Amino acid sequence: MEKLDDLLLFTEVVEHAGFSAAARSLGIQRSKLSRHIADLENRMGIRLLHRNTRNVVLTPAGEQVYHYAVELRQAARNAFSVASDLSSTPQGTLRIGCSSTLAQEAIVPILGLFMQEYPQIRVIIHVADSNIDLISSKVDLVFRITSKALEDSSLIVRPVCAIPMILVASKNYNNGKVQVEHPSELTAFNYITLGIHENYVLKDFVHKNGDVLNVQFEPYLSCGNMSVIKSAVKNGMGIAILPHYLCIDELRENQFIEVFSVHSQWSSPDSLMNALLPTRQNVLLVTKLFLDFAMPLLRNKLTRFDFDIESLNT
Repeated sequence: MEKLDDLLLFTEVVEHAGFSAAARSLGIQRSKLSRHIADLENRMGIRLLHRNTRNVVLTPAGEQVYHYAVELRQAARNAFSVASDLSSTPQGTLRIGCSSTLAQEAIVPILGLFMQEYPQIRVIIHVADSNIDLISSKVDLVFRITSKALEDSSLIVRPVCAIPMILVASKNYNNGKVQVEHPSELTAFNYITLGIHENYVLKDFVHKNGDVLNVQFEPYLSCGNMSVIKSAVKNGMGIAILPHYLCIDELRENQFIEVFSVHSQWSSPDSLMNALLPTRQNVLLVTKLFLDFAMPLLRNKLTRFDFDIESLNT
């Protein structure tokens, strides 16, 4: 049981893919960190890492030790949070992961209200436009939006809501002549898509009778950030599928046009938003508090088109 902190240092080396990056993150000398890991290997009698000049790679034994070391780190965090859980005033640090657009448009406004309610809680937001790994990023909670239901059984998934999506264009694009009745007409327009795509992409469209039609597009522009896609649409570069909540103002002010006409029976399918937790056991109190506080507000924000978060202050 001696020097358990070396196991925590070991997880840092693994997750930073090397001693130099881990040492910079920890604020210690690389040589000191290397000695700690060497001492750990000597005490265990096994090699945990294959080292070369560029990076480190886990040995088979190291992979098994890393699994338990991560659990130890989480247990240590839980131990330090006990005082907060027993306190009449909840305190501690909440680490949230989400996309930059979701953070700016939904999470941060809700966090403002949450932190007024719980002023002793501090928050770290890990923002990325690709999927965030809960373990390597050391976050307590991730909000992830997908087009299909998640099938990752290694995570605890709490559904938040379905997010209505809408196919839009700027009123200035193609002189405003973009409304169609059938998805097959969409290939005549510049298509802007989420993600990084060099070739063709397939998009589903849903008929009111439940039929689904795939349309193949060659993207005119692709980007992994939804806010950038919205900006491209606003600048008249083409059509794109956006979350309805993200373009409410532009639709109200007639800056955006819905591409499917009022007579069309077709629409874009909803996206799905989930809250992901690394484990069902030992969920921190601050995480539980935020989920209970945020879930109904997120559902209102992402699904209601007349929602104003400021009204919650009245």
